[in-house]
Amino acid sequence: MKLLDHIKETYGVKNDRQFANAIDISTPVISRIRNGKSGVSAEIMIKIHEIYGMPIADIKKLCAETTSEQA
Repeated sequence: MKLLDHIKETYGVKNDRQFANAIDISTPVISRIRNGKSGVSAEIMIKIHEIYGMPIADIKKLCAETTSEQA
């Protein structure tokens, strides 16, 4: 998933567990997102924005790129 990979590369997040802990969600939620079984909710987008300062528009764009690749 482009969003998760971007966050790992840009913000030095080592793995999905570290990311999940940073935004206070469970690791299985991240796993479902990474595997395309779940989308990124508005709540998660807001948490990413608050923790990393990433613009919501950029978060949405990366989510859309992943969705279009999976189609």
